[in-house]
Amino acid sequence: MDRAAVLGRLARLVAAGDRRQQFAIRLCDAGRRLVGGQGSSISINSGDTEARMTLAATDQVAAQLESLQDILGEGPCREAYRQDEAIVTDLDDAVSTLWPEFTRSALETAGGVTLHCFPMRAASRPFGVYAVYAYDDLSEPDDVVQFLADVVGIAVLQDASAPRPDDIWSARSVVYQATGMVSVQLQVTPADALAMLRAHAFAHDATLDEIAEHVVARRIDFRTR
Repeated sequence: MDRAAVLGRLARLVAAGDRRQQFAIRLCDAGRRLVGGQGSSISINSGDTEARMTLAATDQVAAQLESLQDILGEGPCREAYRQDEAIVTDLDDAVSTLWPEFTRSALETAGGVTLHCFPMRAASRPFGVYAVYAYDDLSEPDDVVQFLADVVGIAVLQDASAPRPDDIWSARSVVYQATGMVSVQLQVTPADALAMLRAHAFAHDATLDEIAEHVVARRIDFRTR
């Protein structure tokens, strides 16, 4: 792999992108074009697989694939971060039975795509995942996509216009606040409360963040469900 050539191609694609878009989205789009994908996303984690947030997505399908993994608590991006290794999942393949609920919902959302999830690393430790979905094989081998994921991750970390980590997790804290409220309402553990939030989001075709905001604003009370 010629790393300089890959960086040069990525830089040219980013430069050619829509400058009105956030830098993270331009990176996502440049990366998926470089490897021949249909769409891509960047998610970041804060120490464990539960604390994760989608930072950028190139299209609605990519955003929905990320949201499903938040709602269901399972999926290849979570596994890629947990194992710190690339996870490639063909939604039509038997391997996808590892995440049966995600697979069923993802097939409805995206059809028979292959989802390529690569950990983004800084100082040899994963801090997020770069995901690309495609209907055909990617045009670049896994080592190039992994290098690209690391480069995209470092660029996002260094982006002065991007939200700071504290700001990102402050925004995400609404989920934890809602989890605590549901835990009190139903007298269940936080893990069970989070499961209830996910189930409610899934049943109402909403994101986990949207349901959490309704709970915090007291528009949803699980004692009256």
